[in-house]
Amino acid sequence: MLQQSQLIALNQRVDPVQMPNLFEEIYFTTLDNIINQYTVLDVAEKDTNLVLFDDDVDRALNHQIDDFVSRAGSEENLEEMIGMSMRQIKADYWKDIRDMMIVEKYQFSKIQYIDVSRIEVNNFFIAFKDSIPSLPEQYKFSVIEVPLVAGKKSNDLVVSFLDSLREMIVAGTASFDTLAKIHSQDSGSGSSGGYLGFTERGFFVHEYEEVAYSMEPGDISSPIKSQFGYHLIRLIEKRGEKISSQHILRFIDFSHEDKMGAINLIENLSFLSLNDPFVFDSIAVDCSKKYNNYSGRFFNISPNSIPFEIFQELQILNNYETSAIFETKKGYAILFLYDYIGEFFPIPDNSWNLIYQYAKQEKQNRIFQSWVNKIKNNTYIKTFIY
Repeated sequence: MLQQSQLIALNQRVDPVQMPNLFEEIYFTTLDNIINQYTVLDVAEKDTNLVLFDDDVDRALNHQIDDFVSRAGSEENLEEMIGMSMRQIKADYWKDIRDMMIVEKYQFSKIQYIDVSRIEVNNFFIAFKDSIPSLPEQYKFSVIEVPLVAGKKSNDLVVSFLDSLREMIVAGTASFDTLAKIHSQDSGSGSSGGYLGFTERGFFVHEYEEVAYSMEPGDISSPIKSQFGYHLIRLIEKRGEKISSQHILRFIDFSHEDKMGAINLIENLSFLSLNDPFVFDSIAVDCSKKYNNYSGRFFNISPNSIPFEIFQELQILNNYETSAIFETKKGYAILFLYDYIGEFFPIPDNSWNLIYQYAKQEKQNRIFQSWVNKIKNNTYIKTFIY
C-alpha cells in the first residue's frame, strides 16, 4: 500500500517529505482505488472468459518500471526512494500489474458496448467544458530519412583495430581489462574493464549471445558485429544457462564516402518527389519499411513527440512545402509539411470526435463505478492501516 502510494507520488512528482498533505491525499485515494480493484478482481477472477498471459504481464511491468526509473533519474534513486532493491520492486509489483490488467480486461468487457448519443455529447460538453484542456499545437507532416551505412572500408578499420588488440591480449603484452578501460566505447562497462557480470539468455543482442555461448571460459572471440558496432568478447565463466563475460566495444566511424553515399541517395529521392505530396508519402512509407527509422507519415503530432532536429526544420516551413536536406542522428532527411495547427480549445464544432470520446469515457466510467459500488455494498471489506 505504502509502496504503491510512493510510486504514484513519484509519477506525479510529489515529494512525501516536502508535501505531506498531498501525499496523504494520494495515500487515501490509492487505498480507495485498491479496495475498488480488489472488489472487481474478486468477480473478474471467476470469469472463465478472461485470459491473461505471463508474458503480457512481464512486458507491462518492464514498461512501468522503465517509466519509474526515468522519473526517478536512475535505478539507484528509485531504490533509495522506495527502500527496496530493483529485484524486490519488480517481484512485489508483478502481482499488482497482473491484478490491474485483469481488472482492466474485465472492465472493458463490461463497458465496451456503452455508447453515447449526440444529445449526450452536447450535454457533456455543456457540463464539463471548463474541465476540458486546450489542445497543443500540432503538425501534420511526412519524413524521408536515409540512414548512414558503413561501407567495407569503415568496417575493415574497426575490425583491424580490434584484431590488433586481440593479438596483444593473446601474446600477453596487455590485459583485456586494461585495453577495455582504454579503448572500449561502451559507457556502461568500459571504465570497469568491460565486465558485464552474469547474464541469462536473452539479455544481449543475438549476435553477441550466439558467439558468447559457443565459447569456453578464457576464450577471446574475433571481432563480432552487432547493431551497436563491433565487440571483442572474453568469456569468463559458465554456470548452466548463465555466462559471465566482458567485452571491448568499438563504434563504426562513418567515412566521407559513407556520408556522400547517403547524401546522394537523399538528393535523388528529393528530386523524385518534386514537391508532389503523393510521391513524397509513397517514398516515405517505403523508407519506413526498408530502414525501420523515422521515415513515414505523421498526423496531428505535438512538438514534444517530435525529434528535436525534425522539429527545428518544421518550424521554418510553410504549409505544403518541402524542406532542404538536413542531418539527423542516424543519417539525412527531408520533410514535407502538410499543416500546422496552433493551440486551440476543442468544441463540438471543431473537435467532435474528441468530445465524443470524452463523453463516452465519462459515461462508461460512471456506469462502471455505479456497478462497483453495488458490488461493494454486498462485499465484506476489512481495512488494516499501519
